Amino acid sequence: MVGLGDTLNLNRAAEGLGISQPAASKLLKELEEGLGVTLFERHARGVVPTEYGEALIRHARRMLTSLDEAFAEVSALRDGHRGQVAFGTILTPCADLLPAVIRNARQAYPTLEISVRTGSSRDLMADLEAGELDFLVARFFAQSQHVGLRFEPLHNERLCVCARPGRAAGRWSLERLRQADWVLPPSGSVLRQEFDDLFRRVGLSPPGRVVNAENLLMVTTLLESCDMLTVLPRDVLAHYARYGMLEAVALEEGIEEALNRNLMAYGIITQDEALLSPAARAVLGLLRQTAGVGR
Repeated sequence: MVGLGDTLNLNRAAEGLGISQPAASKLLKELEEGLGVTLFERHARGVVPTEYGEALIRHARRMLTSLDEAFAEVSALRDGHRGQVAFGTILTPCADLLPAVIRNARQAYPTLEISVRTGSSRDLMADLEAGELDFLVARFFAQSQHVGLRFEPLHNERLCVCARPGRAAGRWSLERLRQADWVLPPSGSVLRQEFDDLFRRVGLSPPGRVVNAENLLMVTTLLESCDMLTVLPRDVLAHYARYGMLEAVALEEGIEEALNRNLMAYGIITQDEALLSPAARAVLGLLRQTAGVGR
């Protein structure tokens, strides 16, 4: 219909469709008989659409436009340019790596909807296994019951003790640290386990005056308003130090090394990548590219 409306000539409309003129005439006749109206008036030099033909041409154009848009959307989804991506991460990659990944993703795929969930590695792995997340940037725990997980190590983060500027004068011993007020990740988290083990390894009980908090806004607010200490990854501390909000606490020799002695690396955790959406595979590829790792 659109071709005939554009050319007003059965021969040229037939050529545009790649069929013969008799075949085009037959199709038009069958359409008119089916609708019970005359769509085109025949003249010696061509055809002219009736008011019924004009209406059908208008709707046919809309259908073609809608089909073009549908094909474009399917192609965009297939190539990862549209869709939804949800991934989980621990704290450290939020400082530099993941903002760079998201910035690159927004430039390459501006219509993607990206969701980021932060939490402990154990909780995030449970969410991954439950199908709520596409992939993780976290630590890998072998006791996971899910088979087929793949771990690509990225970095060994460094932990350090920190406080608001001016709070922690001088060098701190383990005993002084043990007597301080703390805001720490909840028991069971990797950071809390390493912190508590720091004291247990030398026969001391961990600090007793502790507020358990996982939300970073709560942690930083408590540090700003109270004489408290915390433990943060060095990259995260560097971010807040740039704004004059936090600073590292000077420790006696060997304490920081002991704190980081057994801390496992974090990396990319995936399940069967063949089951990921094109959008998730696209962002995962950008993550590997930004982190400088290959599959």
